[in-house]
Amino acid sequence: MGSHGNKLHNEAAVISEQAAAEGLYQSLVEMGKARSNPVLEILPEPDHFKQGLKYPAGNLNFSGLGLRAYYHNHAKPYIRENEHGHFHIFVTDDPSQDAKLWQHLAALSVDSMGQAQSWFCVNNWVTGGRWLPAEGAKSDLLNLFQQDTKQLIPVERWIFYMLAVYFSRLLDLLAARDKMLESVTATNSPDKLFNDRSIYDLAKMPVDLLDDLSTST
Repeated sequence: MGSHGNKLHNEAAVISEQAAAEGLYQSLVEMGKARSNPVLEILPEPDHFKQGLKYPAGNLNFSGLGLRAYYHNHAKPYIRENEHGHFHIFVTDDPSQDAKLWQHLAALSVDSMGQAQSWFCVNNWVTGGRWLPAEGAKSDLLNLFQQDTKQLIPVERWIFYMLAVYFSRLLDLLAARDKMLESVTATNSPDKLFNDRSIYDLAKMPVDLLDDLSTST
Protein backbone atom coordinates (compact mmCIF):
# COMPACT_ATOMS: atom_id res chain seq x y z
CA MET A 1 0.00 0.00 0.00
CA GLY A 2 2.96 2.28 -0.47
CA SER A 3 5.20 4.10 1.97
CA HIS A 4 2.25 5.91 3.55
CA GLY A 5 0.66 2.62 4.55
CA ASN A 6 3.95 1.21 5.89
CA LYS A 7 4.48 4.32 7.98
CA LEU A 8 1.06 4.04 9.57
CA HIS A 9 1.45 0.35 10.36
CA ASN A 10 4.98 0.72 11.73
CA GLU A 11 3.90 3.65 13.86
CA ALA A 12 1.35 1.53 15.69
CA ALA A 13 3.24 -1.77 15.64
CA VAL A 14 -0.04 -3.57 16.34
CA ILE A 15 -0.62 -5.41 13.07
CA SER A 16 1.70 -5.79 10.11
CA GLU A 17 0.54 -5.76 6.51
CA GLN A 18 1.62 -9.38 6.23
CA ALA A 19 -0.41 -10.35 9.31
CA ALA A 20 -3.43 -8.48 7.93
CA ALA A 21 -3.15 -10.28 4.59
CA GLU A 22 -2.71 -13.66 6.29
CA GLY A 23 -5.70 -13.01 8.54
CA LEU A 24 -7.83 -12.12 5.55
CA TYR A 25 -6.66 -15.22 3.67
CA GLN A 26 -7.47 -17.46 6.62
CA SER A 27 -10.96 -15.98 6.94
CA LEU A 28 -11.59 -16.77 3.27
CA VAL A 29 -10.23 -20.30 3.68
CA GLU A 30 -12.47 -20.84 6.70
CA MET A 31 -15.55 -19.79 4.76
CA GLY A 32 -14.43 -21.72 1.69
CA LYS A 33 -14.15 -24.97 3.66
CA ALA A 34 -17.78 -24.50 4.64
CA ARG A 35 -18.67 -23.71 1.00
CA SER A 36 -19.61 -20.25 2.14
CA ASN A 37 -18.67 -16.62 1.52
CA PRO A 38 -19.48 -13.27 3.17
CA VAL A 39 -22.89 -13.05 1.46
CA LEU A 40 -23.88 -16.64 2.33
CA GLU A 41 -22.78 -16.06 5.93
CA ILE A 42 -25.39 -13.32 6.15
CA LEU A 43 -28.01 -14.69 3.74
CA PRO A 44 -28.36 -18.47 3.31
CA GLU A 45 -30.57 -17.69 0.30
CA PRO A 46 -28.89 -14.62 -1.24
CA ASP A 47 -31.36 -14.36 -4.12
CA HIS A 48 -34.24 -13.92 -1.69
CA PHE A 49 -33.90 -10.90 0.52
CA LYS A 50 -35.73 -7.61 0.68
CA GLN A 51 -34.17 -4.42 -0.57
CA GLY A 52 -33.51 -1.89 2.14
CA LEU A 53 -33.77 -4.29 5.07
CA LYS A 54 -30.72 -4.70 7.29
CA TYR A 55 -29.16 -8.12 7.73
CA PRO A 56 -28.61 -9.93 10.01
CA ALA A 57 -31.29 -9.01 12.54
CA GLY A 58 -29.54 -7.19 15.34
CA ASN A 59 -26.50 -6.45 13.14
CA LEU A 60 -23.02 -7.94 13.35
CA ASN A 61 -21.62 -6.91 16.74
CA PHE A 62 -18.03 -8.26 16.60
CA SER A 63 -18.20 -9.58 20.18
CA GLY A 64 -18.04 -6.07 21.59
CA LEU A 65 -14.71 -5.08 19.98
CA GLY A 66 -16.00 -1.67 18.91
CA LEU A 67 -17.28 -2.55 15.44
CA ARG A 68 -20.79 -3.04 14.13
CA ALA A 69 -22.00 -3.74 10.61
CA TYR A 70 -25.08 -4.62 8.64
CA TYR A 71 -25.68 -5.79 5.09
CA HIS A 72 -28.33 -4.56 2.67
CA ASN A 73 -28.92 -3.38 -0.87
CA HIS A 74 -30.93 -0.80 -2.77
CA ALA A 75 -33.14 -0.49 -5.79
CA LYS A 76 -32.16 1.70 -8.72
CA PRO A 77 -30.65 4.27 -9.00
CA TYR A 78 -28.51 3.50 -5.97
CA ILE A 79 -27.48 -0.09 -6.68
CA ARG A 80 -24.01 -0.39 -8.24
CA GLU A 81 -22.96 -2.30 -11.30
CA ASN A 82 -22.49 -6.01 -10.46
CA GLU A 83 -23.35 -5.30 -6.82
CA HIS A 84 -25.34 -7.75 -4.74
CA GLY A 85 -25.24 -5.56 -1.64
CA HIS A 86 -22.93 -3.77 0.74
CA PHE A 87 -21.84 -3.72 4.38
CA HIS A 88 -22.19 -0.48 6.32
CA ILE A 89 -19.51 -0.46 9.01
CA PHE A 90 -19.64 1.57 12.22
CA VAL A 91 -16.98 2.05 14.87
CA THR A 92 -16.66 3.44 18.39
CA ASP A 93 -13.99 3.79 21.04
CA ASP A 94 -16.64 2.92 23.66
CA PRO A 95 -18.67 -0.22 22.80
CA SER A 96 -21.05 0.50 25.69
CA GLN A 97 -22.36 3.59 23.88
CA ASP A 98 -25.87 3.68 22.48
CA ALA A 99 -25.86 2.55 18.84
CA LYS A 100 -26.99 6.03 17.76
CA LEU A 101 -23.66 7.43 18.95
CA TRP A 102 -21.55 5.04 16.88
CA GLN A 103 -19.89 6.63 13.86
CA HIS A 104 -20.13 5.50 10.26
CA LEU A 105 -16.69 4.48 9.01
CA ALA A 106 -17.23 3.27 5.44
CA ALA A 107 -19.22 0.83 3.33
CA LEU A 108 -17.95 -2.19 1.43
CA SER A 109 -19.69 -3.30 -1.77
CA VAL A 110 -19.67 -6.99 -2.76
CA ASP A 111 -20.97 -9.10 -5.62
CA SER A 112 -23.17 -12.20 -5.30
CA MET A 113 -20.11 -14.37 -4.61
CA GLY A 114 -19.05 -12.17 -1.73
CA GLN A 115 -16.13 -10.67 -3.65
CA ALA A 116 -15.32 -7.13 -2.57
CA GLN A 117 -15.99 -4.56 -5.29
CA SER A 118 -15.34 -1.17 -3.74
CA TRP A 119 -15.08 0.90 -0.58
CA PHE A 120 -17.15 4.07 -0.37
CA CYS A 121 -18.21 6.88 1.97
CA VAL A 122 -21.89 7.75 1.85
CA ASN A 123 -23.72 11.04 2.05
CA ASN A 124 -25.24 11.90 5.41
CA TRP A 125 -28.85 11.24 4.38
CA VAL A 126 -27.98 7.55 3.80
CA THR A 127 -27.18 6.54 7.37
CA GLY A 128 -27.69 9.74 9.37
CA GLY A 129 -25.91 10.08 12.68
CA ARG A 130 -22.25 10.84 13.17
CA TRP A 131 -19.36 10.57 10.78
CA LEU A 132 -15.81 9.63 11.61
CA PRO A 133 -13.12 11.94 10.21
CA ALA A 134 -9.87 10.45 8.95
CA GLU A 135 -7.86 11.22 12.08
CA GLY A 136 -10.56 9.73 14.31
CA ALA A 137 -10.68 6.65 12.13
CA LYS A 138 -6.93 6.20 12.41
CA SER A 139 -7.06 6.25 16.20
CA ASP A 140 -10.08 3.95 16.51
CA LEU A 141 -8.79 1.43 13.98
CA LEU A 142 -5.33 1.24 15.51
CA ASN A 143 -6.99 0.48 18.85
CA LEU A 144 -9.22 -2.07 17.15
CA PHE A 145 -6.31 -3.90 15.53
CA GLN A 146 -4.91 -4.71 18.95
CA GLN A 147 -7.92 -6.91 19.68
CA ASP A 148 -8.08 -10.70 19.45
CA THR A 149 -10.26 -11.94 16.57
CA LYS A 150 -10.64 -15.55 17.72
CA GLN A 151 -14.11 -14.94 19.11
CA LEU A 152 -15.42 -13.43 15.86
CA ILE A 153 -17.63 -15.34 13.44
CA PRO A 154 -16.12 -15.82 9.95
CA VAL A 155 -17.81 -12.87 8.22
CA GLU A 156 -16.86 -10.55 11.10
CA ARG A 157 -13.25 -11.75 10.88
CA TRP A 158 -13.30 -11.12 7.13
CA ILE A 159 -14.53 -7.53 7.63
CA PHE A 160 -11.96 -6.99 10.40
CA TYR A 161 -9.09 -8.04 8.16
CA MET A 162 -10.45 -6.17 5.14
CA LEU A 163 -10.24 -3.06 7.31
CA ALA A 164 -6.69 -3.99 8.29
CA VAL A 165 -5.53 -4.72 4.73
CA TYR A 166 -7.02 -1.47 3.41
CA PHE A 167 -6.17 0.58 6.49
CA SER A 168 -4.01 3.29 4.88
CA ARG A 169 -6.16 3.44 1.74
CA LEU A 170 -9.29 3.86 3.85
CA LEU A 171 -7.66 6.76 5.66
CA ASP A 172 -6.88 8.32 2.28
CA LEU A 173 -10.49 7.77 1.20
CA LEU A 174 -11.83 9.42 4.35
CA ALA A 175 -9.36 12.28 4.00
CA ALA A 176 -10.57 12.87 0.43
CA ARG A 177 -14.14 13.01 1.69
CA ASP A 178 -13.19 15.36 4.52
CA LYS A 179 -11.37 17.66 2.10
CA MET A 180 -14.37 17.79 -0.20
CA LEU A 181 -16.65 18.61 2.74
CA GLU A 182 -14.31 21.38 3.88
CA SER A 183 -14.46 22.87 0.40
CA VAL A 184 -18.27 22.75 0.33
CA THR A 185 -18.79 24.13 3.83
CA ALA A 186 -16.32 26.98 3.26
CA THR A 187 -18.91 28.79 1.14
CA ASN A 188 -22.22 27.00 1.80
CA SER A 189 -24.20 25.28 4.48
CA PRO A 190 -23.55 21.52 4.37
CA ASP A 191 -27.26 20.78 4.80
CA LYS A 192 -28.02 21.13 1.10
CA LEU A 193 -25.39 18.56 0.22
CA PHE A 194 -26.24 16.26 3.13
CA ASN A 195 -29.90 16.09 2.12
CA ASP A 196 -29.38 15.82 -1.64
CA ARG A 197 -30.68 12.35 -2.47
CA SER A 198 -29.18 12.51 -5.93
CA ILE A 199 -25.76 12.24 -4.25
CA TYR A 200 -25.19 8.87 -2.57
CA ASP A 201 -21.39 8.62 -2.53
CA LEU A 202 -19.04 11.33 -1.36
CA ALA A 203 -15.90 9.31 -2.00
CA LYS A 204 -15.18 5.84 -3.35
CA MET A 205 -12.37 3.56 -4.44
CA PRO A 206 -12.42 0.29 -6.37
CA VAL A 207 -11.18 -2.96 -4.86
CA ASP A 208 -9.14 -5.54 -6.76
CA LEU A 209 -8.07 -7.75 -3.89
CA LEU A 210 -5.40 -9.83 -5.63
CA ASP A 211 -3.82 -6.79 -7.25
CA ASP A 212 -4.06 -4.73 -4.06
CA LEU A 213 -2.43 -7.48 -2.01
CA SER A 214 0.37 -7.88 -4.55
CA THR A 215 1.23 -4.18 -4.27
CA SER A 216 0.91 -3.92 -0.49
CA THR A 217 4.41 -5.12 0.30
